[in-house]
Amino acid sequence: MTQGDYARMETAFARDYYVRNLALLQADMAERGLGALLIFDPESIYWLTGYRSIGYFTFQCVLVLREGGPVMISRRVNQQVALCNENIPIFVAIEDTDDAITILAGVVRERVAPSAAIGAETGSTYLTVQAWKTLKNALPNPMQDWGGVIERARTIKNATQLGYMREAARCAVAGLDAAVKAIVPGASENDLAAAMLHGATAAGSEYTRVPLVVTGQATGVCFTTWQRRPVKRGDVVFLEAASNVNRYHAMIARCCIAGEATAEQKRLAGIVIESLDRAIEALKPGTTSGVVDAACRAVFEKAGIATYFDHRTAYAIGIGFPPNWAEGRFLSLRPDDPTVIEPGMTFHIVPSVFMPEFGFCFSESVAVTDAGCEVLTDYPRELIEVAF
Repeated sequence: MTQGDYARMETAFARDYYVRNLALLQADMAERGLGALLIFDPESIYWLTGYRSIGYFTFQCVLVLREGGPVMISRRVNQQVALCNENIPIFVAIEDTDDAITILAGVVRERVAPSAAIGAETGSTYLTVQAWKTLKNALPNPMQDWGGVIERARTIKNATQLGYMREAARCAVAGLDAAVKAIVPGASENDLAAAMLHGATAAGSEYTRVPLVVTGQATGVCFTTWQRRPVKRGDVVFLEAASNVNRYHAMIARCCIAGEATAEQKRLAGIVIESLDRAIEALKPGTTSGVVDAACRAVFEKAGIATYFDHRTAYAIGIGFPPNWAEGRFLSLRPDDPTVIEPGMTFHIVPSVFMPEFGFCFSESVAVTDAGCEVLTDYPRELIEVAF
């Protein structure tokens, strides 16, 4: 059986997109005087080559040289998905009996002069401290931290990427709507989560990080999710749905009440919704991250509940692989941040309050346009009272 007998792996973009991305890295290498780059993060590898596989939970690395195509080093079981991608001309297999760093060091010694400096993506959580130390000890080359180039390129989305994110937003809304409709007497959080995941997947989403589905007092605890709790009359129900198309993500959050909302619940939900409105209004080219954050945060301060809004206003979104669906490690809307907002930036705006009694979060996925801000997620922005 030959390589051509296997299914070709679809990529999100035409070949020239990946050629340009490789050229961008090789130009940066020339400018910095580097002989090679070592890329470890699945998001970076995807941006560079279009390679996508759930096998990133084990070791993988892409070696970029000053000339020629990328060399991928990963487990034997990932060989076919790599070589069926035309942007990965060379694959070096790691057997399950091998030490991954030993194999990587051997590949580097074969292809990189011992005096050539090597840049490594040390900001990736997929390169452990132990692996980095072992690799440096195994090679004679000068080794240095490298990063920023891919992140800057990912910050501004092109028309095709924005198209994928609009599709992802549609899928996320489908998942959210399915979960809202699943709020009925006798339902549990798991029923709502099942409806959300089915709705988003049926609409076209690929696999993504776990969404958030939580009820009652537990809504006051950030980053908890479904745990078989029954939905009870009067509960706040927090739903945050996410989807992706070709790994480009969108998310949306809404809160519901199983039954009729109290006056206090309506007041708090209204504050969060107003803060979301103000952030969307403020987000436009030429302003700064800190200015948008301040516009959002001012609503909580005026209401006297700023202590319960204890995180950034928004994080960038785009490429993601579980457990991550955000690009927030290199772009966020946060206090006093001088980053200038540009068209093509994309964010998930997530104002919230987390209180002992319950919590509220209303969110939208948005894209910065030449004129202002496009809301990608289309669903009523209100506290939803569900007959119960």
